[in-house]
Amino acid sequence: MNQFRYLALLLLLTLPLLLVRCTSEGGDDKLQALALAAANIYEKVAVAPATYSNPAVGYEAIPVTIPEQDLGKNVSFQYTLDLNGATRDVFFTFTNIDASSSTWYPSLDSSLSVMNQTAVPDTFETDRTTLLNTDDAALRGTPEISEFNRSPWEFLNQVNPVNMLLNSIDFPEPMPSDYKDAQSSFKISAFTSINATCRYVSNPAVSTAFGSKTLSIWVADDQWTTQPALYPNKVTQDMVDVLVSKFLIAGLDNDIYDWVTNIYGDVSKNTAEWGPVSGSSLSPSAKTMMIPESNQITILLFDIDPPGVPGDGGVVGYFWAKDNFKSSAISYSNERVMFYMDSIMFAHSDGGAWDITDKWPSTVISILSHEFQHMIHFYQKTVMRSYGQGSETWLDEMCALATEDLVADKVHVDGPRGVSYLDYSDGDSPNTTDRLSRYNFYNNYSVTKWYSGDDVFASYSINYAFGAYLMRNFGGAQFFHDVMHNEFTDQAAIEDALNKAGYTLSFGEVLQQWAVANLLSDKTTTAAGYKYNDSTPLVTFASTVNTKPYTIGAINLDNYLYVTQNGPYIRDTMKTGSMPQASNYYYRAGTGLTGEQTWNIKLKSRVRMNVVVK
Repeated sequence: MNQFRYLALLLLLTLPLLLVRCTSEGGDDKLQALALAAANIYEKVAVAPATYSNPAVGYEAIPVTIPEQDLGKNVSFQYTLDLNGATRDVFFTFTNIDASSSTWYPSLDSSLSVMNQTAVPDTFETDRTTLLNTDDAALRGTPEISEFNRSPWEFLNQVNPVNMLLNSIDFPEPMPSDYKDAQSSFKISAFTSINATCRYVSNPAVSTAFGSKTLSIWVADDQWTTQPALYPNKVTQDMVDVLVSKFLIAGLDNDIYDWVTNIYGDVSKNTAEWGPVSGSSLSPSAKTMMIPESNQITILLFDIDPPGVPGDGGVVGYFWAKDNFKSSAISYSNERVMFYMDSIMFAHSDGGAWDITDKWPSTVISILSHEFQHMIHFYQKTVMRSYGQGSETWLDEMCALATEDLVADKVHVDGPRGVSYLDYSDGDSPNTTDRLSRYNFYNNYSVTKWYSGDDVFASYSINYAFGAYLMRNFGGAQFFHDVMHNEFTDQAAIEDALNKAGYTLSFGEVLQQWAVANLLSDKTTTAAGYKYNDSTPLVTFASTVNTKPYTIGAINLDNYLYVTQNGPYIRDTMKTGSMPQASNYYYRAGTGLTGEQTWNIKLKSRVRMNVVVK
């Protein structure tokens, strides 16, 4: 009997360790949370009482520092806040600082009454019907393409002896010589091709800071204006000419190409979107698979999601790195430096005559800058710096969304902020533009986990909101240049950029500051590190790269409305269960409080707490 008791005790002691090991080897978040819950040991610690010290200002952010957490300990403590004679609302922000692992939500009760802590329904699931029925949001690419771009060599059969032989031979493969009215077939996927005609070629080539560039624009034959009207609108030559004027024209600092390459190009090597791979970080065999250096960029307009129906959202455009490979490595490569953009949305007007300022045409232009970042990111990061392993999807997408924001006023389209590019203020309320309004609703989801399916819209929103915060606090355009120009492909890329900007913050510390900034975005006088908003955004949110200026507008999250959610979603109950990696949770600790208040709190070692008094 004693042996059985001993075995049972041994099993209870080792079960959490076994579960943690299983989850670290690929288990899901729920199993990982179960492992953490099984190891339900908290150390009681003392936390110094806090006093609200800014009654005249009207708000204050108060960090809660618990050294024991840095030692990996779960902690239990009493937190006391003296409101110093004021009557204020009190909020807690909880941050899972771990970028790759979930943990367990906090638990707490207050001196006023035991706070309600129940299994809060997952709004991400229950409101999906509302999401799908009310949104016509624009997608940038697809998960499959993003995953390919992140690590294309995982998709290649490098042990195929025929491929190895072909890649070992140095075939001269100059880029095709495009000319107006040329006809060709483009490989859309391994199984699909479309016929298209060249409707524009730069002649002569355009002089840029990164050499002479040639732009060619091809339009699928079934989408051209002379074809039968299968869809309400067709692409015309005037539309093509406007697209040219937005992306690449003669002169400097007057198009997407100039402003985006100025941020992300490598001045020392005079390269931006593509160049030689001989001096890259790739292995010798990988180098043989890439197309040669080229100064030609192709844009293909076609119906990405047939049958395309204008106004229904969907994929507006994408960059697919398959085309940067020789066809001997990837049979469906077009062997071009190229983008794919949706012709249906580009040709769609709001009613009446088509204009580039109409919703979908202007969205196409904004997304073109987004996809151009992806194109440069693939070369500058994946090929040249990170040994063929591309950035995690959330990081690459965050850079692309930030790019839309940075160049909105340069290319005269409204960016993801949802305020006119002419207006640098925080705009009007209610603002229902999808990026930040949706972020308000899904603000407790992970930054570093890229959600799939219909949930991908939340990932775009979360990562734009985080990127918008980083730009407005740590150096704007230069910060994102530095994120790309290092060898790191995860949160370490952000920490490296912070270090170059003179900050010694960890990724987890930045997540905590971001949480506080969310609750204070209605204030225009917050300290550096907590800014979304400012009364003088043209001064506060200005930055330069290579001496060229970039200015972004102010953000007040309280202005944004999503369905019925106005402003940041602040929970009145503590959720139970698994807290996602790299996520924040916003909790209303009390409304109209005064005097001294006390809460009893339990935190897992990875969860950090901050207090906001307003």
